[in-house]
Amino acid sequence: MRVLQVIHDYLPLHAAGSEIYTANLCRALADAGHEVAVFTCEENRDLEQWSLTEREHDGIPVFEAIYNRIYHDLSEQWDDPQMAAVFDGVLERFAPDLVHVQGLQFVGGVSTLKAAHARRIPVVMTLHEYWWLCPRAGLMFDPDGKACETAEARSCARCVDIYPIDRERWSDAACGNSHADLGDRRWFARALEGRAADMAGAVELVSRFIAPSNFLGERFIGAGFPREKVVMSDYGFPAVETLSVGGANRSGGAGPSGGAGRPAANAPLRIGYVGTLSDYKGPEVFARAVESSGLGPERLRATFHGHLDWFPDLAERLRALAARVPALELVGPFAPSEREQVLAGLDLMVVPSLWWENSPLTIHEAHQRGIPVLTSDRGGMAELVSHGGGRTFPPGNHVALAGLIRALVDDPGLVDALRRSIPAVKPIEDDVALLERLMGELAG
Repeated sequence: MRVLQVIHDYLPLHAAGSEIYTANLCRALADAGHEVAVFTCEENRDLEQWSLTEREHDGIPVFEAIYNRIYHDLSEQWDDPQMAAVFDGVLERFAPDLVHVQGLQFVGGVSTLKAAHARRIPVVMTLHEYWWLCPRAGLMFDPDGKACETAEARSCARCVDIYPIDRERWSDAACGNSHADLGDRRWFARALEGRAADMAGAVELVSRFIAPSNFLGERFIGAGFPREKVVMSDYGFPAVETLSVGGANRSGGAGPSGGAGRPAANAPLRIGYVGTLSDYKGPEVFARAVESSGLGPERLRATFHGHLDWFPDLAERLRALAARVPALELVGPFAPSEREQVLAGLDLMVVPSLWWENSPLTIHEAHQRGIPVLTSDRGGMAELVSHGGGRTFPPGNHVALAGLIRALVDDPGLVDALRRSIPAVKPIEDDVALLERLMGELAG
């Protein structure tokens, strides 16, 4: 079959979880004999917005539309007919049997779904986050640093009031006096009510939604998605063929197959954070836990791997902590080719996110390599370690995390027990089989 993957960003310039997963799936689909291409967008101020460029990544054709974030109304974030027209041209050329959506922001949103529907091409969408419900990039996380239980127009207006808005379209004359008490935010609240209506209507344009965690799937069903359209299926991952992470663990026994293990009996426990250094991901929780643990570098080595220039305010706070906590080290970003080397240097991984994580790729990657995970007791993070392979702590509670870290440093046998309890990670080939099955069901 011919599959067109749709995603807001793509490798190599963008390497977050959904981009990495999409690239893995493209490779697996191609290896299984399917024809696959990617439709995405990129900002390039030297080129005209809504122009189309073409390239390849890992042998996969990539149709890359130019989107320079130039628009006059907030609504274009979820419904952009001009971007959808570019997408429709790609549909004409590539003629896919299936459109598999990984992300819709910046790539046309609702109008992109309408373009596929008009050509009678079935659409399957993997839900990586809450974009369908939440206008703040699908984070369900407010500016005050709190995870949102629901997304409502009045409260969400403050998350988007920095964007362009068509005041005439959402004026008092056009919309009545709804939300008048919000002052200048009333236009944004009205626009977000329109967004909610547009997104609710677009559900019928998608044949199946794939939820990589039961938590996420039930969230969407609770928001009104038909249960029969939601398929619960965790992410699959390509096999890790060669891992330079062998060696004995600190208690002298061998780690699990491919497991990291301790490099020496008296070496410090190596705990790492790997990912985006942003507030909602909670790296500062980990840093403060290291400080509160009171452990020195002879017993603990805590490393942070990620870009320090993306969120400058957070980076400044992390640098201040690193300056006074000897066990804490800000390593910075690494190239994709160095990923195995980075993970090989860890005994434990910390995923301290404050938002409702779905099914973090970093937890799967750690488990594939025999690395246990300490993670927030929230959302898909807690779900992934509910049957082994890690421990949880209350979200944002650095004192509780510090206690976990001290216990694991004091008793290496606890680390070994966590490693032995790591569950199997699903192979990416199962995701290919799922798409093949769904295509068979939808072909009629």
